[in-house]
Amino acid sequence: MIKLVTKNKAFTLIELLVVIVIIAILSGGSFFVYIKFIASAECTKHKEQHRKVVSLAETTYAFCRLNGSTYMNIGPGYGCRSQSNSGMTAKGVDASGKCTRKWDCKTDWAGRNITAGLSSGHFATHAKAEFKQPHNTSGFIREDQWQNFIKPNNPEREGITNIRDKGDDMHIATYLGPSCSGGDFSNSAGNYLINEIKWP
Repeated sequence: MIKLVTKNKAFTLIELLVVIVIIAILSGGSFFVYIKFIASAECTKHKEQHRKVVSLAETTYAFCRLNGSTYMNIGPGYGCRSQSNSGMTAKGVDASGKCTRKWDCKTDWAGRNITAGLSSGHFATHAKAEFKQPHNTSGFIREDQWQNFIKPNNPEREGITNIRDKGDDMHIATYLGPSCSGGDFSNSAGNYLINEIKWP
């Protein structure tokens, strides 16, 4: 009688190591693709945020041209009262606590001829209310001096939008960061989108 001897097939240590290396390479490549996708999504989000703030400014000031008045609202927690020295008339508080205020588009508390630059503080407050942003630095809307905002390393994080006067114009700038292309201005800190809003 002849006995057949069969060998059990098994993976050798080298074969297992090769498989582990291949899995590691594929996983690492997938990780970098994922990181790049996340960065691209963040970049798109910051650009869209900038576009929405600029669109709100254009719409807000278009009402000045068309109606002679526009809305400059205040977020919750700041009271809701009229301010005749600033041309603001309180209209009421909505369910979220936002105060709706109508502005006459001509009154400045110091009696100056109104410009987009002079009204940038009203608009920044209005933008914070409309985008539900806090009145501190934890949100994405700031009111820093425009020339300081675009200095390298000034915005501490990407996605900050700054609204401030620049002479007669209102300067709206969003910091996109170093890895986001397509800005209007760049320095050693990265790229920025910038729009100047003029009085209608």
